Parts: sequence; C-alpha cells; structure tokens
Amino acid sequence: MSVETLNLSPCKKVRRIKNATTMSQSIPEHQSQAQDNLIKDTNVSGDLTFAPVQIGTKIETLIIESSLGKVTQRELNKRSPYQGLKRFNIKDRDRFFGRDKLIARLFEAVNRSSLSLVLGASGSGKSSVVRAGLIPELKKSLESQIFYDFILTPSLDPFDSLYRCLLSEEKDYSFSKAEARIALEAKADTLTKLTSTLKKKEERWLIFIDQFEELFTICEDADKRKNFISGLVEVARLGDSSIKIVLAMRSDFLEQFSFYPALGAIANQNNIHLVTEMYPDDLRQAIEQPAAKHGVVFEEGLVEQIIKEIEGQKGYLPLLQYTLNLLWESECQTIGVNGRPEIEDRTLTKRKYAALEGVRGALQKRVKDIYSTLDQDQQTTTKQVFLKLVNMVDTDAGSRAVSRRAYREEFVGESMENILSRFTEANLLVTSSELSQVELQGSENKHRKASATVEIAHETLLSSWDKLKEWLEQGKEAIVLKNWLAGETRRWQEVRAEESKAEEELLKGSRLAQVVELRNKGAFAGIGGLRPEEDRFIDTSVEKHDRLEQEKVTRRKREIRTAWGIAAGSLVAVMISGGLGLMAWNQKNQAELNQAESLGRYSVSLFNEHKELEAFVQAIKAGKILQNQPTTTNPEVLTALQTVRFQGIEHNRLEGHTDRVISVSFSPDGKTLATGSWDNTIKLWNVETGKEIRTLSGYDISFSSVSFSPDGKTLAVGSFDKAIKLLNVETG
Repeated sequence: MSVETLNLSPCKKVRRIKNATTMSQSIPEHQSQAQDNLIKDTNVSGDLTFAPVQIGTKIETLIIESSLGKVTQRELNKRSPYQGLKRFNIKDRDRFFGRDKLIARLFEAVNRSSLSLVLGASGSGKSSVVRAGLIPELKKSLESQIFYDFILTPSLDPFDSLYRCLLSEEKDYSFSKAEARIALEAKADTLTKLTSTLKKKEERWLIFIDQFEELFTICEDADKRKNFISGLVEVARLGDSSIKIVLAMRSDFLEQFSFYPALGAIANQNNIHLVTEMYPDDLRQAIEQPAAKHGVVFEEGLVEQIIKEIEGQKGYLPLLQYTLNLLWESECQTIGVNGRPEIEDRTLTKRKYAALEGVRGALQKRVKDIYSTLDQDQQTTTKQVFLKLVNMVDTDAGSRAVSRRAYREEFVGESMENILSRFTEANLLVTSSELSQVELQGSENKHRKASATVEIAHETLLSSWDKLKEWLEQGKEAIVLKNWLAGETRRWQEVRAEESKAEEELLKGSRLAQVVELRNKGAFAGIGGLRPEEDRFIDTSVEKHDRLEQEKVTRRKREIRTAWGIAAGSLVAVMISGGLGLMAWNQKNQAELNQAESLGRYSVSLFNEHKELEAFVQAIKAGKILQNQPTTTNPEVLTALQTVRFQGIEHNRLEGHTDRVISVSFSPDGKTLATGSWDNTIKLWNVETGKEIRTLSGYDISFSSVSFSPDGKTLAVGSFDKAIKLLNVETG
C-alpha cells in the first residue's frame, strides 16, 4: 500500500491511500464525507452469488482533510458522534470509520462460504465491523432483493434467543409466534427445519450470531449447545447460497471448537477472519471523521497524542470511543467565558482531554468518581451488583473473568434497583426489556417466560476498573459457585412439579458440602447473598442428604445390635463357666473394667458420628485395658473393636493445614505425601507414621495442584496466579 499527499490549495490537501492492484475511480469529496458504501451494485448472477460483488479486486480510499474553516463552517450538531461503550449497529454505518478494507474482505468471504467466523480479542471491534460494516453493505448491495438479517447472541438458551430474534419488531421481517415457535423445539434439526419452513425462495438470509463464546460461558445446557452447533453445521453443509451464517467470537475461546469436529472442519476451510488492531491512518479516520461530520475539529496535535497513547494497548477501541464520547460531552457541558457551551468553539481541546486522564484513565476515573459519591451501604450494594454480572471460566490459558448476562429477578430490593439505575444511566450497565409470556406446544401445555436481563456494557470494564479486579480476586470461588447455583436452581424450579425429576436435580456430594460451607461462612453475602429460591434449593438438598444419612445410621445401629447380641451370648457363657470367680475381682480391676466399657461405648458413638479414626483410637485403648483383666470378653469393648475392625475404612489422618486441602500427590516410592492447601502452604508427610516432614510456605496465593516428578526429587505446583513452580523436595 502506498500513501501520497496531493497539495491542492493552501486550505485543503488530499491523502490518497492506494492498494497495489486494480483501482476504481477516485471518490468525490462529498461521497467520502458521507462514507458511501464500498460495494458497487451489479446484477446477481443466478444462485452462485449471495450479494453483488464489488467492481475490481481492491478498493481505493480517499481521505479528504479539509481546512479548519471548511469543517467549522458546517452546521454544528451537538449530539455526540461517538459510541461510548455501546456497540456500533446497522444505523451507525455513516459514523463507522477506519475498517473499509476489512469490511470488503468480509463481504467477499460471505459470498464465498456458507459459514464465516470473525475472531478477535475482547475490545477489537469484531461485533461492530459486522453490525455497522458488513451488514449495511450487504443490505445496500441487495436493495433490489429481499434481504433479512437475523442478529442474536446465544445467552442462556440459544434457541430461546433465536425465537426472540424471529419476533423482533425492529426488523423488516415479520413472523407469528406460531411460526417462530419452531425454534423452541431445540433439536439438532431445528435450524434446518426452521429455514426450510419459514424462508421463501426469493429471500436471502444472513444469520449473525454475535458473542458466540456465550454458548460456552453462559449456556449451561450441554444438549442445547450441542444441538445448536449441529444445526449451524447442517445449514452450512446444505450449500444453499441464499443462506449465510456469520459467527463473531473472542479468539481466546477458539479452543472450544476442538470439541465439535464438524464445526472445526468448516472453520478450517479458510473461513476464519481475524480482526486485528487498526493502522494509524485507520485510527485517524475513526477519531477525526465522526467529529468532522458534526462540524468539529481536534486541537492540533491531539489526534497524534491519542494514537500514540493507545499504541500497544489491548482492547483499546471501546476505551477510545468511551473517552472521545466523554470528551465531547465535557465540551458540551462546560460553559465558557462568553456564557456559551465550549463545543460552540468547534474544537476538542488537549486541556479537556488531559482532565479526563486520557484513554488509559478515562473509564477508570469515571467509574471511580461515581463510586466515590456513594455511601458505604451503596458501595456494598455496588459490589454485589457487579459481582453478579461476572463469571470465572477455565480455559487452556487459565482462569479468566467474563461478562455474565444475569436475570433481572436476581437483583432484589430497592437499594439494588437504585444502583442498577445509576450505573445504567452512566452507560456502564445495559438492561433489556422483559418479554411477554409465550405458550409452548405440547400436550403438557407448559409456559415459558423470558425474563429481563442485566449485563456490563463492555467487558473492557473488567480490566479497567481496579476495584472490580480486586473484588474478583477476593471472591472468585463464591462467584463461580453462586452463578452455577443460579442455573441449578432454575432447572430445579422448572421440574419441581415432578417429584422424581426434582429429586434428581438436587445437590449432592462434595458440591453440596462446598455450597453449604460457603453459605455458613457468609461467603455469598459479599456478592449479593442468595435469593430465597436458592436457599430453598440448598435446604431441600440438605434435607434429602440428611434423610439418606439417617437411613445409613439406622442400618448401622441394627448391625451393631446384632453384633452386641452375639457378644452378650458369649459373655453369658463365660459367666456360667466362671461361676463365683467373678466375685473375686477386686475393686481396682472393676474400676479398670468400667473404664474399658466407657471407652467402648464412646468409640461406638464416635463411629456413628463418622469420626472413624477417633473411634479406632478409643477402641484400641479399651482393648488394651481389657487385655490386663482376668477375662478378655466385654460386650461394650468387643462391639467397639468389631465395629472399627470390620466397618471402619479410615487408616490414618494427617492434620495441620488451616484451610481446605485441594490437591494431594504420593511420591513414586509411596513413602511421602504432598498436600496443597488454600492456606497458601504445601506440606510433606511421612505416609507410614503420619508425621509432618516439612512445610513449604511464604507464598501469597493458594495452590490448585501438586505432583511429584518420576524420581520423587521435584514437586510441580500449579497455582491460581497462572504459574507453575518446580520445588526441590529436599530443600523446598
């Protein structure tokens, strides 16, 4: 690509950015300023092409840099031309600059393939380039055709999202509830059935699934996820050139495709398109042109300062739009010495930009300013609200925070409503409107309701607000469990009418113990607490667990009584054979025997309380006392010994950690055990004696995994700081 500057006059110059191959005609100034569509209208040739192709293989972009006077003579539009944290949409095409070459490439890709995947890092602008670039260009090139674009995000239920998309009142198409209800069947053939039933022959459909990673981070129904992906693959394989699918997804979730080979195979056919950072000239367009259209310019040197500041910064586009929007609003709200808003001076200034702390600091400063005006109770509520809107997901690259779309019903109380309103008005949160109740097909005549949702305006807030990052680090275990519990509770509520199904949905095992432990510790209180429905779900699960445990205890007592009867029979036989010999026991022996009996009863009691090791110790003590007596038969002691011998399973217990042990590893020779704990220590134990050999401490983060090397000399330790440490077993 070459760049040449043509000096036309003292007040105007034109920079022509050329591509190396076939060039189309130069774009007149008025067309450049209006940013006419990139794709030239041609006739559709049969069914081979989805949309008219562009003339020539490359596009020439002509940037008109008018003099200050030329721009400032335009009519002043005080409405901000920048998006803030809001994504660009179809209606924003005339304000979307800097991505012309990428749009043209995606246009060609859609013509070439049934399914295209747009990948990019968080904040790279992948959604915007499809919504405000590709779709408007397709729409304009197909203005003589019937063109429908279906835009949805998977959310909690991709089929429900598709259903709501079909009923959208903002689109050109119109489907009845009865027609759209096909989407709710949620089967592997649902998408093909829907397209074959609802699409007319002359129509051209584009199905755009934005934030496709939500299928892996938010959708908790594995069957629906699998069926939805199968449906996409099947539609793509049909080869119908009048139906195109575009998926936009964060690039760090591409690994998920490895679990769906058919989808991965399609993506591997040159159908992946990466959204990269913008070149400086493209950035200049994105910064200057929206303001110029509204009759405003930047102070000399400010654009260069902004471009230099964001160089090398990840996910800067939403931060850039947010900062430019704040800069514009600041100029509008500040009254100058002449008594008029400073925006009427037609210049965005370095002084105002510096007051915002630049692109790197504007969002952080804005949210901190809002947070600092809240009292202590409101700040606590703010923490609870935001932590409900974040989830922690595990990928091959480690654990990371992602935005979570939560149901509005999860935010209970006036204080939460006030905080939601405050941050929504500041464009930091986004809420959806509630949909009406929808009746499903089927003999059961069930009903379904899609609730209103709340989400963070953009994931860039997760990395830009230090306070939120601190909260996430402190409460990530509770966050993961709370969000998981919300989904489990909803599923339980859906089947509560069917007792057998409801029983199956109840919590059990270690996960139930973990949830109860965190609830007892008050860990959920810091992230908004549990809803009444969630508390009922936990309580019902505990009741079932206790009922099953009581049944076990009853069976165990019955077995113990049987053993006691056998032991008592033996004792009677001994007493008869011994006759009056029992009267010869002296007072000392009687006292020791009483002690042995007491220890025996205590042992059985401990065993029934699942304290098997303690029960074993007490039974051994009782047995040793009995060995020194004239008789070695005693029902209490024998029962204790028989119980721990034949029913006990615990051999030893190693105690010393002050918090939960989450990983253990035996050395290759089986003589040493390594344990990692949330108390930020690793302990080495002698397996035979149960004695602690060494404690490795001094770390400021807990460990998730420990493992011995094959020679037993090195210990590999995985931790939550995304690092693996290799420790010398002998020295630590």
